[in-house]
Amino acid sequence: MAFELSTDQARYIARMRAAWPDADVRVHQRAWGVIVEVLRRGRTIAIVAFDAAGGVHRDAPLRRAA
Repeated sequence: MAFELSTDQARYIARMRAAWPDADVRVHQRAWGVIVEVLRRGRTIAIVAFDAAGGVHRDAPLRRAA
């Protein structure tokens, strides 16, 4: 499956690259779209999913443990 990113999706990736210029950006293709993962020093620091309809689904921030 191949699809083009929407303008909003491409801008989202550009903002992620600007926020973490030294990080590695990886794209994982799925049947419903793609998952974009940002890694720094071997750890995932951000994940976002883009669907083929142009939607952006961000990960929810984790709360600190009590």
